[in-house]
Amino acid sequence: MLAIRILCVLIVIVASAAFEPMYHNVTLGAKPKADAGCVCTTVSCPVSGENPLTEGGGHTKAVYTYAIHNGVPVVVSATATLTPQSLDAGSATTSCTQAYSRTLQDDGKQDCDAGHILAHRLGGYGEEPINIFPQDPNINRGIYAQFEGQIYDCTKTTKTASLSWKFTYPSASKTMPSKVVYSATFDAGTCKSTPLSQTFTNVEQ
Repeated sequence: MLAIRILCVLIVIVASAAFEPMYHNVTLGAKPKADAGCVCTTVSCPVSGENPLTEGGGHTKAVYTYAIHNGVPVVVSATATLTPQSLDAGSATTSCTQAYSRTLQDDGKQDCDAGHILAHRLGGYGEEPINIFPQDPNINRGIYAQFEGQIYDCTKTTKTASLSWKFTYPSASKTMPSKVVYSATFDAGTCKSTPLSQTFTNVEQ
């Protein structure tokens, strides 16, 4: 009988130890941080060189090119080909990609948006760090969003839209871009003869 009691105690001790790691970093009574441990673990983060990504519900082929700045990969250019079927097939950002974007914000603040490179409404995936950069919130929600709206309207009437981005940094040690050149061409429809291109600063004016 004593041997059975000892065995039961050992089973309880082993079971408690097995579950203990689940609660490391959690303070009882406190709300756990939503982004704790999820950056570059739940989904892949970009690497130096070309990072291909299929988005837009399978209708968009994009390639994001990264270089190393200050020891981490940062986006320097990107291209994407989409169709009308790509539209509204994207996804919003997450707490993880917001946390990821702020690891790249080196302007002395921590208020950037996790900016989609390829917009949510154009089929870009917000949960993919590859498609995210630290973006000034006023630019992101203002003139940048307006330009994306023009591309959206043009894409509705075309067969294929070809998009490109070029990112400029103050130096090779900086991880937040200071400027983005965003261009789009269309092979048919109302915007075939009027390609779009605009340069955006990435600092509050």
